[in-house]
Amino acid sequence: MNKRGRNQTEPAKSAISIQDVADEAHVSIATVSRVLNNPEVVSAATAAKVREVIQRLGYVPNPFAQGLITRASRVLCLALPDIHGEFYSGLIRGADAKAHELGYHLLVSSEARGGPGATRAERSTGLALGLIDGLAIMITEPGDQAWTTAAESGTPVVLIDMEAQRPGVDCVLVDNAVGAAEATRHLLAGTPAASVFFVGGASENFDTRARAEAFASEVGRAGVALPENQISYGTYNVEWGYTWMQERVKTGRAVGIGVLAGNDEIAMGIVQAAEDAGIRVPGQVRVVGFDDTRIASLLRPKLSSVRVPLQDVGAAAIAALAARLEDPQRPPSITRLATSLVVRESSGG
Repeated sequence: MNKRGRNQTEPAKSAISIQDVADEAHVSIATVSRVLNNPEVVSAATAAKVREVIQRLGYVPNPFAQGLITRASRVLCLALPDIHGEFYSGLIRGADAKAHELGYHLLVSSEARGGPGATRAERSTGLALGLIDGLAIMITEPGDQAWTTAAESGTPVVLIDMEAQRPGVDCVLVDNAVGAAEATRHLLAGTPAASVFFVGGASENFDTRARAEAFASEVGRAGVALPENQISYGTYNVEWGYTWMQERVKTGRAVGIGVLAGNDEIAMGIVQAAEDAGIRVPGQVRVVGFDDTRIASLLRPKLSSVRVPLQDVGAAAIAALAARLEDPQRPPSITRLATSLVVRESSGG
C-alpha cells in the first residue's frame, strides 16, 4: 500500500495529483515540481526516480499550477464578443488547431464584455489575465472596455479586427473591402444601381462599416448618388434580415432588388422572408451574404457569399501571439487576410 492507502495495482478512481507522485517517489511536492520545471537543480538519480513514477502513474501536470512556478503556463486565451454561431466557431477551430500545433493550450472566453458598468476586476476575470501567457482578442467596436483592460495588464496582446499603432501589439485584420466591392459589382451586373441595397449589422461595428463603405463606393462608381435608404443597419442575426425584407414586401418594394447582406444570417432572413411572401430567389430578388459560413451551403437556394477565411484568422492570431512570446521585442506585425466572392444560386450567377 502507498501512503494514501491505495493498492498500487488498483486503478485510480480520480485524476493523479502531484501529491500522489511525491508520495510514490518518497520526495516532496517541491522536488516533483523542480523535476518538471527546473530539472537541473535536482540530482540525476532523484530526477530519474520521479520521472519513472510520473510515467507509471500517468500524471499530467496542470498547466496553471506549473505557471505559478515557471511564470509560463503555455496557455493562450482567445477572447471573442460571442461564441455562438458559425462565424465564431470557425475562428475557434483555426485558433485551436494552431495552438495545438505550437504546443499551447487554448482557453476560449466570451466573458470579456462586462458592459459599461463592469469593474476592472470583473473584466480581468473574464479575460483570465494572470493565468495566461498571451491574449488574442477580437475588438469589433470603438471604445471596447476589454481592449483597455488588456492593454493595461501588460499581457502580450494580439488584436483581431482592430488596428492599433502600439508597440508590442500585433494585429490580424480581414480585408472586407475587396470582397464587398466584388459582391457589389456582381449585383450591379444584373440589377440597376438604384435597386441594390446593403443590409448590415450595427453601424459602429468595424466590419459593418468597412463593408458598407465598399458597397457605397461601388454604387457611386455606377453613377448613382446613394440615398440613405440603400444602406440599413441593424443586428447580425436572421431576425433582422427577415424584418428588413418583410417591410419591403409590405410596401411593395421587394421585387427586382439585389441585396448584399452584412453576414450569412442576415441573408438567410432575407431569403426566408422573400419565400414566405411568394417572391422567388434569385428570379425576383438577388441575395449575397458575407462570411461564407456553413449556412451558405445549407440554405436553399444555395447562398452566394463573400468568403472570409475564418479559420485562417484564428490561426494567424495564435501564430502572431506565439511569435510575440518568443521575441517580445519584435516589431509589431499586421496580417491582412483577403476576402473573395463565392457565387452560388441566390444571386443568379
